[in-house]
Amino acid sequence: MDLQKMQYFKDVFELKSFTKAADKNFVYQSAVTQQIAALEKELGVQLFIREHGGIKNTLEGEIFYEECIKILSEYAVLRNKLKDIYEGERKRELTIGFSGVMEEKFLACIAGYSSKEPDILLNFVEGSYSVLCNKLLNQEIDVIFGTACELENIPGIEWKILFTEKQMVFLSKEHPLAKKEQLTMKDLESETLIVPTIDMVPSCHKKGMQLRKKSKYKMDIRFANSFEAVKMQVRNNQGITFTAESFEEYNHQCFKKSSISDIHFICTLGVAYLKNNQNALVYNFLKYVSLSNKRGGL
Repeated sequence: MDLQKMQYFKDVFELKSFTKAADKNFVYQSAVTQQIAALEKELGVQLFIREHGGIKNTLEGEIFYEECIKILSEYAVLRNKLKDIYEGERKRELTIGFSGVMEEKFLACIAGYSSKEPDILLNFVEGSYSVLCNKLLNQEIDVIFGTACELENIPGIEWKILFTEKQMVFLSKEHPLAKKEQLTMKDLESETLIVPTIDMVPSCHKKGMQLRKKSKYKMDIRFANSFEAVKMQVRNNQGITFTAESFEEYNHQCFKKSSISDIHFICTLGVAYLKNNQNALVYNFLKYVSLSNKRGGL
């Protein structure tokens, strides 16, 4: 039994006419008649009763029709999935989303992948996590690099943990506390903490509020609407901030990073992608990222 016979049968059943089914498929009526006869012989049942002036469905024909439309529908779904995979391979592009600036380990991973797959074009989209997640669900981007707090437990999105890092305090090298190798909460009690706004990075905003809460005298807190604004204020010694230890933007001679001895914040980082992904390029990229992490490349 082949799908062409099933399609002819479906059309005859729905149109109640061999002639109309033939016209729909741009073939001669005799071709449809022969295919239906061959199908009946193969199944060992009569599907239609030929009468003068028309046709009638048999009980066997009605039962077969119900199963036939299921098979043809499933085939159409499979064909579209395979087409999506082919189109993804043919396009040879991946679009990566990130919020603010990207962790150094993410950048190293992307550089390694580009060296391995130089013919694949990588595009980058920056935005808040809420905007990026909507773009991912709408298939406008392929993956998002970010933190667990922002990207796990979102309907329709899968989350893969890559590594964890300790969060550090970053301050200007001109700051009086820059001379200390390790800080305490008491050291920070009179400081101004600068963090991104809640719509930019909710987890940083939340941890900033937690850090302020743990301060005995309630640290001043100031919100910035971009990572660049946070960096500029810290560089100008207008306050301090905190972020992951490997954060490349602060590995500059203008900044000093320090740990807090009496409080520990851990940041879990990874990659988010569309659940039930059918794009082979995305699958291979995720496979590379996971293997790099296991080998210690991240």
